[in-house]
Formats: sequence, structure tokens, C-alpha cells
Amino acid sequence: MHAYRQLTEPPGPSRAVLADRRPLPRDLVLAGTRPASGLWAALDGVAILLGAAAGFLVGSLLEVVPTVLAVLAGLIVLAVVLIDLLRSGRTIGHRILGTRTVDPATGLPATIAGLARTRTMDIRGGRDPVRLTPSTGELAPNQGDQWRLTASRALDAPVVLTLDNGMAFSLVGPTVIGRNPAQIEGSSHLLQLPDLTRTVSKSHALLEPQGGMLWVTDLGSMNGTAVAEDGGELEPLAAHVRTVVRLGATLEFGDRIATIGSAARQPATAGGGR
Repeated sequence: MHAYRQLTEPPGPSRAVLADRRPLPRDLVLAGTRPASGLWAALDGVAILLGAAAGFLVGSLLEVVPTVLAVLAGLIVLAVVLIDLLRSGRTIGHRILGTRTVDPATGLPATIAGLARTRTMDIRGGRDPVRLTPSTGELAPNQGDQWRLTASRALDAPVVLTLDNGMAFSLVGPTVIGRNPAQIEGSSHLLQLPDLTRTVSKSHALLEPQGGMLWVTDLGSMNGTAVAEDGGELEPLAAHVRTVVRLGATLEFGDRIATIGSAARQPATAGGGR
């Protein structure tokens, strides 16, 4: 049975990127990305001028003050560009060039206050910074002075895994999850996931909470493990490759679905793991 069905529509041109905006280590955020030029801004400027020209033409045809309609049309295009930039990090110019502008501290589209420090990345030739970041080494989110100085107190709270049946488990250490999980080297907890469809393997994945985030490693499961971040589509994880996942993401183990949260944001009824 195929495990990678789509949760929602795939990220479209104007889909908002919604995720935790706490700063992350720069090496983690920018891993695999490729810098791009700011040519997108010039293309958006052209789009604004074309909008103004269209407004002027319509005003002339309707015998309305053309200048007023030109200014109004230009302002509308400018507002659309700015809203799109803040929501998704992409604008008309970005889509033409295949780029995205993000805050290098989080890898997410910048807020208005952070527009001055943004970076533009080529998402056709490099990794999209809002996507998953596989780890091939031992880079951990709590390394580096910047991380320790800027991290929120919420990072100390346990990561909570909430299943599709409403049950919630606090992950306080390396945990093997599966239909009938067994200890592996480096794990300290087991979390049994009931699954009558047998789409979940006995030892399906290793979950390692660290620094307010979650490292996920598929243990060579039969139906695989998939992750969806920021309301996007599910992306399958390569077996035995440790991958860091942000809070708010969705995990799929076979046909079972779970979401990742923080204990600081969970109701008091959340249960503890086995």
C-alpha cells in the first residue's frame, strides 16, 4: 500500500508558508541552498508599471481620469506583490526566475520588520529553504552561540506527538515508534502505534526530540515515512537518513498520521509516551 498520499493541495503560487519562526542555526537553514540575484524586484517593478499602464488605458477607453486609474492599478499590483512576498516569499518576479526570498534566520518568508535582512535563493538549482533539511552529519539545532542566545524557552519543553485518534505522547528522548517496536542502539523509549491495516512496520521510525525540534529517521519500513511541512504535500523520507522536522509538521507512518507540537502549546490532557 502506498503511504505517500497528499494531505492537501500542493503548494501553489500564492500558498502561505506558516511555520514556527524561532531562529535556527544558519548552517541548518541554508544547507543545500543556492543564492540568487535580486533581479526579481526589477521584474516586479515592470509588473507594477504594466498594471499602471493598463489602468491608464482603461481610463482612456472609459473616459475616466486615466491618471487616477493608472495610480490605483499600480498600487493594487504593488499590494499584491508585497502580500505575496510576506506570505510565501515568492512574487511574479520570483516565479519567472525560480527563486524565493526568505529570512536567513528562519528559512521562512520574512515579516515586514525583517525585509531588510532577507536573502534570495535559487530553488530550481538548490534546496528550497522552507523544505525539509536532511542531515548527513551530527549537526544539532542547539549548537552554536546564536542558537543558545536567541532560542525561546519553549525549546526546553518536550516535543509532543499527537496521533490521528487524538492521543498525544510527550517525547522526552529517542523513541522507536511502530506496530510492535523493539529497542535499537541509541533509543531509550518505545511507542506502540496500533494499526489493524498492517501498513505500519513493527519498528517503523526513530524519533529524536532535540532543541524544540524533532529528528526523524525511517528504519527501512515497508510503507515508508513521509513528512508535510507548512501545509504542503507529503514528502517521503529516505530510509535511514536522519531528517530534522519543525514543530507543526505532519508525519505519516503507513496509514497513520501524527502531528508534531510542543508541550507548551498542548492541552493538559496530553498523555505521556510508553
